[in-house]
Amino acid sequence: MKRKFLVILIFLLALFLRTYKLGSYPVSLTWDEAALGYNAYSILKTGKDEYGNVLPLIFKSFGDYKPGLYVYLAVPFVWLIGLNELAVRFPSALLGSLLAIVGYCLAKRLTSSERFGIIFSILLAINPWLIHFSRGAWEANVTVFEIFLAFYLFINGIKNKNNLLLFFSSVLFGLTFITYQGAKVFTWLVVFGLVAIWRREMPKLSTRKIFLLALPLVASFLVVSWGLVAGETAGRLKVMSVFSYSRPIEVIQQIKKEGGVSESLFFPLFHSEGLSFLRGILGRYFNHLSAKFLFFEGDWSSRRHNTTYFGMMYLASLPFLILGLIITLGRKPKKHDYLFLFWLLMAPVPAAITRDSIQGVRSLPMAVPLVYFEAVGLTVVLEASIKFKKIRTLLYLFLISGYLFNIIMYLDLYYIHFPINSAKDWLYGYKDMVGYVAKVQENYQKVVITQKYGQPYIYYLFYNRYPPEMYQKQAYLKENPYGDVGEIEKIDKVEFRNIYWPADRGISKSLFVGNEFELPLHDLVDQEKFQILKEVKFPDGGLAFRIVETR
Repeated sequence: MKRKFLVILIFLLALFLRTYKLGSYPVSLTWDEAALGYNAYSILKTGKDEYGNVLPLIFKSFGDYKPGLYVYLAVPFVWLIGLNELAVRFPSALLGSLLAIVGYCLAKRLTSSERFGIIFSILLAINPWLIHFSRGAWEANVTVFEIFLAFYLFINGIKNKNNLLLFFSSVLFGLTFITYQGAKVFTWLVVFGLVAIWRREMPKLSTRKIFLLALPLVASFLVVSWGLVAGETAGRLKVMSVFSYSRPIEVIQQIKKEGGVSESLFFPLFHSEGLSFLRGILGRYFNHLSAKFLFFEGDWSSRRHNTTYFGMMYLASLPFLILGLIITLGRKPKKHDYLFLFWLLMAPVPAAITRDSIQGVRSLPMAVPLVYFEAVGLTVVLEASIKFKKIRTLLYLFLISGYLFNIIMYLDLYYIHFPINSAKDWLYGYKDMVGYVAKVQENYQKVVITQKYGQPYIYYLFYNRYPPEMYQKQAYLKENPYGDVGEIEKIDKVEFRNIYWPADRGISKSLFVGNEFELPLHDLVDQEKFQILKEVKFPDGGLAFRIVETR
């Protein structure tokens, strides 16, 4: 009874860390979050997405086609709470919190140790990497929960010879494909690892039963993946894939010039395109295993992906993580040790084959095995301390103080500094801007909102709770010829385009929303023709939007 109560307390701690002021921190919705939320609202109201497609599995969303499970997870919360930041983010926060309970159950099942299960659960609850991505509508976070729960069901199915549990495990693995793009690589790696490591314990099944067990997994993969390799949905994949970025011809010519010959037998051996791709992939792979990424700077490619001045893990975790790895590799590893080692080594692969040098989102599954080995090290230290009663209390105080210091530091950075330093990356300012425009737009013949800052149309829809049935009649995405995200150019009389003030200043009785370069102060001094109605500022005082009327 005490253990169950303790697990409930751990869950409540995890939930608190993931939901405290969730609607306000992070400081703004990203355009992806706004799109997920508005499509959930559209499904709730009409049974269709923003483009009028009936209950799709894949959502169009700027032309960046997204697996749609998160949209459906958000629907009940939009119904209960309304279309707002909290409703959009809460599914991720809830599942991120439940990860701590699944972690306890799985660890106890694998090791038969209550102590290890509790320690593993606590570390999952307080891990900064997992907290961070639980506090936003990140599909990757939901995928981590799905894979972890599928792993737990798989183990129980194997140990209990229960085919129904194996079937539900297959269903959960299949759901990852309609949750997050990166799962198309990583889920198969985990499934391969599970089957390879526990193959001897798996029940002997007929071909028919194997087919039925694998059907949810394979069917989900085939249905969702078809859009990635066919038609217009392939564009975004090409944009993100590392294989779409060959070296410029100038670089190749320079290498040949440095070799002193125009053609050489050694060129294909030492300077081939394949070798260049391999070097880049390995570089990105090992970036994700570096101390710089894990403990000191975090994701240096995007300020959205971790708290400022902080790594993806607590520095206090480092000695226990190292100790846990040493102990695991030094003893005769158990099957679950092999799985977590395999998981750790495979987790950076989806991020390594994309264009970014580092990626905290795509490598998020790494957090689970890292916490596992940290728990191994911490458990060994705590069990060893039992023999040394004189220093045990001092050791406990030292451990608690170390972790508590790291947690308080993280929370200070997250709630005080992160909102200021990352506001632009989170596309801060749209809520205030759209709210003001909604109040005054009826006074003007035309409203123009700049496209320079993200995807303005989705914020206009989201914060106005624009009726989906009305938008579906006029939704038209201008596709990007280069395969990246497209643009919506108009909703009613509101235009979404870049502002060219030398020409646009001549349009009378209109409202313009732009940045400081599109609407420069020195060109707005004629108050008979123009008036600055409002300026929306970033938390650091910089200008996000300037709202100007022409008379």
